[in-house]
Amino acid sequence: MSDRRLTGLTLHEFLEALAARSETPGGGSVAALCGALAASLGRMAAAFTTDSQRFADVAERVGEISGRLARAGYMLAELIDEDAAAYMGLSAAFKRDKGDPGRSAAISTAATLAAAVPFQVATLARKVRLDLARLAPIANPNLASDVECGLHLASAAMHAAAVNVRVNLRLLGAPEAERIERELAEILGAGGGEGGPRAGGANATGAGGV
Repeated sequence: MSDRRLTGLTLHEFLEALAARSETPGGGSVAALCGALAASLGRMAAAFTTDSQRFADVAERVGEISGRLARAGYMLAELIDEDAAAYMGLSAAFKRDKGDPGRSAAISTAATLAAAVPFQVATLARKVRLDLARLAPIANPNLASDVECGLHLASAAMHAAAVNVRVNLRLLGAPEAERIERELAEILGAGGGEGGPRAGGANATGAGGV
């Protein structure tokens, strides 16, 4: 993969880069992309709601949700490239000479970052999903399928990111790995949405805005 930012590629270029036999992009970047796509679908549904007098009574609330989705979406888009960079850092640490006294510390440091980036993705994707669940019952019903697609994508982003967190936990010390695993399980449990994507905001406990 070249030094060009993944977010600067065309869709076709990104898909080809993803399919190529190269280290990046990979699942972590795709997880962040799924989260960003979910946020954008929610923003589209919000735009079709706030521009209609039919929904004037919920326009302010929808606008607030849209603002949070925008912030989360922008952050998730940045994490597409950050995940690739974190992976390359870990790869470089492993390629250091095994006799290098600093190799072990370098791997630990790089693994911490490689776990932290997808953890951020999971955290943001959870917030996106919770906001989409809030949006679903009040958005323009003509966009209901788009919001539901966003809910599925946000869930996919959370779980895909979790896989990428967990694959790096084995490289961390037990106390740190156990702490991250507990926090990750809480994110997945709180943001998963019992009852599937059509569930409303009832499961949005502890949801803060981005």
